Amino acid sequence: MDKNTFSKKVNKVDVPKEDVLQAIKIGISRAVEEQRPKKRKPILKTWIMTAAAAGILMSSSFIFPSFSRVLADAPIIGGLYANFNDMVGRSLEKQNLVKELNQTYTSNGVDVALTSAYYDGYLIGITFDVKGNLQEKDGYYYALYELFNGDPLADETKELTTMTKTKDGYTGHIRIVYPYKDLPKNDTIPISFEEIGMTRGNWQFDVPVQQNPIEEYVFENKESTNPEGDVVFKVESVITGKASTAITYSVTYPKGELDSSFAMLNVDSNSQLPMGGTSDGKIDQITNGDKTTVVRKLVIPDLLRNTSLTVWPSYDETHSPVEPVKIDIP
Repeated sequence: MDKNTFSKKVNKVDVPKEDVLQAIKIGISRAVEEQRPKKRKPILKTWIMTAAAAGILMSSSFIFPSFSRVLADAPIIGGLYANFNDMVGRSLEKQNLVKELNQTYTSNGVDVALTSAYYDGYLIGITFDVKGNLQEKDGYYYALYELFNGDPLADETKELTTMTKTKDGYTGHIRIVYPYKDLPKNDTIPISFEEIGMTRGNWQFDVPVQQNPIEEYVFENKESTNPEGDVVFKVESVITGKASTAITYSVTYPKGELDSSFAMLNVDSNSQLPMGGTSDGKIDQITNGDKTTVVRKLVIPDLLRNTSLTVWPSYDETHSPVEPVKIDIP
């Protein structure tokens, strides 16, 4: 199906606007992946979606920019996250746990200014403003960016987000799932914008973040196997921030047999879980003899307290499923 036919079909789908905007990001990223040279494959987020996706063709090139930046380490008072579908950012903003940024980068006549950031458990959120004469595509303004310098060890690197037009320019939002196993208290996140609207350029930032206080609950003997005993599932820990929850787990299986087949940790709960925004990704992989252990985390954009969860992984149907494991979050 060509992109014009695809877009017409998408336009007939009756779905909520915010969900459409999130889903469009996935479709655009796929189109970008197909059109770009295969030097580095963009990795797409596994955000849970309930809407259709649309495609768009974009390209990138390197242009030398001018650069200036200032950092203000002060809590934000206001509503920067009110216009974005980021419940973690909204909650942290109410708790004065979002830090103000003032980093500006200019490239090809377009100014990009990072305005805020938060770091809560595995979740990092960033807001930014844009000034310049931008061209829209299919009624939207887009920003294509790369994370962590395209680190091949990171589970997700190249992303695309939509921007909203304001009276002074445009505003946008990024939410990152930290891709590594260890969570440092302080870190600097490299972000490079490659396209703003239809303008190609190179806007580079090093975003300093400071982690909100977290609590970690480490589990012992929370594991199960499949009937054949060749797959072992283990829940390792739960990490809670001030507005988010992450479950870390591992699956051990015969070497090479289930590589890249994991889809999502299934969760049943005694309380209502958020419908969207959940992300499941790999943070480590270890091979020992004829066994491979993959370590993953499920990030939930909500703070879970006094909650019982029943969890089990999804993987290739050639192996029998493991038994579910029940865990309690204090």
